[in-house]
Amino acid sequence: MQIDRNEPDLDVRLVSMLALVLESEDELFTFFASSRYSLLLLTKVLLKSSMQSGLSKEECLRIGQDMRSRTHRQNFIDEAIRRGFFAKEPSPSDGRQVVITPTEKTMCLFKEWASAYHEIRRSAFGGD
Repeated sequence: MQIDRNEPDLDVRLVSMLALVLESEDELFTFFASSRYSLLLLTKVLLKSSMQSGLSKEECLRIGQDMRSRTHRQNFIDEAIRRGFFAKEPSPSDGRQVVITPTEKTMCLFKEWASAYHEIRRSAFGGD
């Protein structure tokens, strides 16, 4: 890949954010920044839950199926629920299914992180 030195360096934000996540003492990122799979799971659950009422447990288990075994994914989701990052509730449309959603704790921690992102964005580029 050729780098055009005349283009503004837009990667400063991304690198700053990655460093913030990886160095964070925030319990959300301490737990979810442990692997590519766990960050993917967090982002997919947050994104899909904002568009619909949550994901079925099976939908969660399909996330990252090429990265980790089903047992690992199952255990990780269960641990995220145990630590209070995700909630598990019966599906309103099918009582046999379970719906996974981010908890209020996760949403608050993520909002704090988003606020830090905007601070880095302002400091890196001098404004919004």
